[in-house]
Amino acid sequence: MGVPQVWELLKPHIKDKRVPLRKFAADFKSRYGSPVRIAIDGYTWLYECGFFSNQESPEKFAGQGQISKAVLNLMHRLKELLSLDISFILVFDGEMKPWFKNNFRSNDELTNVNLSEDYFSNWQEHLRSHKEFNTCLKANYVDDSTGFMRAVKLLLDTMKISYIEACGEGEAQCAWLQKNGYVDYALSNDSDTLIFGSTKMLRNYSKAIDDFGVTGVGSHRPEVRRDTKETFITVVELDDIRESTTDRYEWWTLLFFSILLGADYNQGIKGLGKTKSARLAQLRDPDFAAQFRHIFGTIENPFEPEAREVKYKTFQEKVLKYCSENSVKLFGRNYKALLSKENMEGWPSQTAVMYYFHPYLVPDLDRSFFDSRYVNMSENLSYQDIQFEKLQAYLSDIHLSGVTHFKRWYTEAMQESFVLRHLLNDGPYLYDEMKITEEKTFFGNEDNFQYSCWKVRYNDFLDLFPDSQSPLNQTPFLPHGISTKRRADTLKFKYSVWIPKGLFPESHRLVKLFKEETKLKGSPKKSHKRSPKRSPQKNTLDSFLSAHSSPINETKSTTTPNVPVLEPVKRRLFVETDVEENDTVEDEGDSSLIFLSESKVTESQRSPSAKTFWDLTVDEEQDSIESPQKRQRLSTEKSNN
Repeated sequence: MGVPQVWELLKPHIKDKRVPLRKFAADFKSRYGSPVRIAIDGYTWLYECGFFSNQESPEKFAGQGQISKAVLNLMHRLKELLSLDISFILVFDGEMKPWFKNNFRSNDELTNVNLSEDYFSNWQEHLRSHKEFNTCLKANYVDDSTGFMRAVKLLLDTMKISYIEACGEGEAQCAWLQKNGYVDYALSNDSDTLIFGSTKMLRNYSKAIDDFGVTGVGSHRPEVRRDTKETFITVVELDDIRESTTDRYEWWTLLFFSILLGADYNQGIKGLGKTKSARLAQLRDPDFAAQFRHIFGTIENPFEPEAREVKYKTFQEKVLKYCSENSVKLFGRNYKALLSKENMEGWPSQTAVMYYFHPYLVPDLDRSFFDSRYVNMSENLSYQDIQFEKLQAYLSDIHLSGVTHFKRWYTEAMQESFVLRHLLNDGPYLYDEMKITEEKTFFGNEDNFQYSCWKVRYNDFLDLFPDSQSPLNQTPFLPHGISTKRRADTLKFKYSVWIPKGLFPESHRLVKLFKEETKLKGSPKKSHKRSPKRSPQKNTLDSFLSAHSSPINETKSTTTPNVPVLEPVKRRLFVETDVEENDTVEDEGDSSLIFLSESKVTESQRSPSAKTFWDLTVDEEQDSIESPQKRQRLSTEKSNN
């Protein structure tokens, strides 16, 4: 459970560290050249999946009616990690957890007395048991009759997924695995994972866009925004946080903060709240967090608790004195009266503090848990050895809640889990089984992140059922307007999945084939178009208009050369007033206005509109030029007279 206020301290430094799990996995592999390795706090996952209703009391497991839904939730999580080729290992709590954990909440006296349990004797026996028998001290006393744990272990064993049963706290074992290089990150929502020494952690595995877990919904919290497709995680890296701030965020300062405020093993110091505890934990002069670590950080002389107890009492008095004398400097207010010896009580016992600093762990972990024979270890072909028929029968008997077509669901779930592994194997029949058909960039959280994916279409590559039990092959639904190529790919390959580009190399032959096809598809195609027909006319209207389109820029026709350019007409054909006597009309050639026929109209024959037009024209007697037709007409009239 841990101390929620630890996350409040870290919130300013991790508010922009929430990313999709797919992007995180792809970025890690692109950066380091190998898949990310994760140790998972198993009981946190089982609680979030719904195997039991109270995280602090796992013995109150859900009934059979809820087991099916919980198994389905766990299957979904396992499938997602497997499909991204992430190496992971589940770590479950053991029997050597402190018996007084969380009991102080109902019995305050437990925090004021030295616990009767001989921690130091048990520590020595614990180490001897691992050295001589390679097993935990209380392994023979583990009661494995809990219903939900039998279901979980059977599922993991059938799927060939390895897991670890810790001696004590599962989150402490996860922190140890990360600290000692077995894994890259510890996945847990418990702040105790940091207190136990983890420096890299993933939290709140959920579809919440903001930093909320699956169970992080309540009336006192804001509305949780969820994504329908993406699973997010929040990345916590203490090294990066320390580089970005002057505040202290080492694991022992967080541990001292938790001791002062109250954690799983104690209720906290009276008179100190979140702000005062954080101020004391981050002090550099005096460095109380380092002094506290010096008293309990080593266990070289486990049979000398008396000397340690004296140092511990002296330390408590020193903290009380400093707070009383420097109240205004520390807290901005005089709390001298409140920080009295009577009020500043609640320090945990020496035994409880030793459980914080030295939890019971598997000291020399057998590396066989990380063998390639397990499918939860990336980049191997061990999935081919899974007894799929046995797994099918087990899941079928549970009657998974919400699964209507079990065989279809089972087929797609199993193949999607290992499609990336099969693609990376690059077998001889890969072209017949898989093909990259599209690429796409995904955006999310108001475009705060983006990552690119390949769309991989594939056919059955796992022998999941005997031929007589194979699910029906149904023709997939194809929407209208789909391209011919896409239609062909959809009919040829039954399944599809989006895989981040960083999870397999650009040099893969399916990627090369896709790029070659895209290049050919995108190149311009040569079409056999007929040459435009030319007009048989030598002088066309187009050439005339192009030649006279602009008085400034003379455009010449390329199809009809030597087109004569007509000069502007200087003769005014239409005028608003009669021509004055001193006006002259010059004729420089043929007019562009040609009369084909002409007849004389008398004054009485004019219409009102025609009269207006007639009055605005030049009188024929003033016209010094006679056309041949006019001369012929006049000659005829004279001869008739």
